[in-house]
Amino acid sequence: MNFKMLGKWSVLGLVVLLCAGWGSQAQQTAWQSVVIAEAGFRSGDLVYNSDLAVAPDGTAYVVWAALQDGAEIFLSVVPPGALRPGEPINVSKGVGGDWPVAPAVSLGGGRLCVVWQGWDDFGGDIFIRCSDDGAQTWLSDPVKVAETDAPSGQHELTREWDGNVDVFVDAQQTVYVTWFEDFSKLVWSKSTDGRTFSPFQVLLETFEFLRWPQWAQGPDGTLYLAYTLALSSEEADVYFFKTADGGVTWEGPIQVTDNPGFSDAPEWAFLDNTIYNVHDDTEEAAPDSADIMLAVSRDGGQTWGESVVIAKDGAFPSIASDGKNLYVSFSSIVGAEQTGFICSTDGGQTWQRDDIPNSGPNFVFLGLRGPGIDASEVAVAVDGQGNVYVAWARGSSELRQSQIVLARRAGC
Repeated sequence: MNFKMLGKWSVLGLVVLLCAGWGSQAQQTAWQSVVIAEAGFRSGDLVYNSDLAVAPDGTAYVVWAALQDGAEIFLSVVPPGALRPGEPINVSKGVGGDWPVAPAVSLGGGRLCVVWQGWDDFGGDIFIRCSDDGAQTWLSDPVKVAETDAPSGQHELTREWDGNVDVFVDAQQTVYVTWFEDFSKLVWSKSTDGRTFSPFQVLLETFEFLRWPQWAQGPDGTLYLAYTLALSSEEADVYFFKTADGGVTWEGPIQVTDNPGFSDAPEWAFLDNTIYNVHDDTEEAAPDSADIMLAVSRDGGQTWGESVVIAKDGAFPSIASDGKNLYVSFSSIVGAEQTGFICSTDGGQTWQRDDIPNSGPNFVFLGLRGPGIDASEVAVAVDGQGNVYVAWARGSSELRQSQIVLARRAGC
């Protein structure tokens, strides 16, 4: 797909952080960073929409979407030690319609899986590709998770949004995929071989607006599926389902937040049996802004404490735990601020902030003809040696450049 062909899918708009340069002045910092991929900042020449998984030995797997000589999903493997990314691997191989978007990656039991949403004139479909040897070889060509006639992976709130898909691989190499079907249904499917998937099952059907499904697994093996349920563009809260038997039975929906603002984009982490839900929310923010908030449950999600602000002026948080500490990264949404990072060594009672230097400008929202509004989110993960990794997209039309970046630091 050349640039002339991509003209009809042109990038319509970009919101937030469009003014600052990369920043060339050296700073004393605990962070090391490396550019994984780069391109221009226009239709047919753009990298965006990254996600991250990290193995216990420190091998990092970064995925992203690219509009360069066509539209594809790519993966880079960064071995332990020095941050030296391997050559980009084309995961989608032309599969996924005119516009493959919103890749998500998960690693469990040695199995690596990349899922993405493919979009064409007839709507979206969900595709996946898995490897059992760190992406040296693949178990199959890209697989369509479900054959449907309705749009998959979309939600509609003021406009259509893409990216409503997630993947989780457990220690037994079982692969779980979730997405929104036909705008109104929260569905899931699973596979034991990474190639064939069960018919999708509907957990919830609603006339309200569903956003951002996310998997998480507790220390006892319970699988949780969190999501946003919006009543309007100004009112939303976080809910979840859970299963203790691999999806044979489910409990839910259970409400997490009950805030007057727009609680959105949940992600979960665990310390022992305590659940930590991070989300963004407009409750205490200035107009057109949001804050990062935390809600905690100590009884398996049956009851939740009130949401509290843990970082100002951020959106789309990601959370990880190394079993002792909590790590949260997020997109900054004020001016040309850096990619946000906070950590806690006392179970979320207090937080230390150490934003990643020279990491802006973030770009979060892209208006794409076809799939709709796209959100390039920050991702955080940890390895078995106490290191923290963050992946994100940065760039702007003024700079005429887009990049996928990976950063690492030691602990909190």
